[in-house]
Amino acid sequence: MSDASVENTTTSGTETTPPSLAKRLVNCRHFRWLPGMLIQTVGGPTDRIAGIDSTYIHAWAESQQTENPRGMWIRYRLDRMDKHGVPDLSDPATVGCLLALVREAWDWPNAFACHDEIGWYVPNGQTGCSVEWQIEASDGERHDTEAAALVAALEAAP
Repeated sequence: MSDASVENTTTSGTETTPPSLAKRLVNCRHFRWLPGMLIQTVGGPTDRIAGIDSTYIHAWAESQQTENPRGMWIRYRLDRMDKHGVPDLSDPATVGCLLALVREAWDWPNAFACHDEIGWYVPNGQTGCSVEWQIEASDGERHDTEAAALVAALEAAP
């Protein structure tokens, strides 16, 4: 994906996610595409991943045409996803998939993201969200969004 194609921000609902965060995620060694994730395509529309096999990501593309509101099935080659798009980190299902990747990477099945007056962070899921217990899974910082905290946790995973 060229730098020019990620100058736009990814938007969905009320949150805006910088594309640099999504690029950090796809460059993380623990990242992989999962069914349910929303792809913010280079061209702008979003496609929902329905299935993945050894070669392709199979996704549902909503129609962008008002005169033909039906969508269509589309497939992306896994080895070329860097040219097609990035995860839409403002999408709740994509954030849930990201949480599953964090739990897997850290081998903490109960890990979750917490928010306090300072921001979002990821504890290990065993001690809860207490002020006394500080960040173990992420980069030691608080983040503006849950997605940003989860990306930091995935990047910091062993």
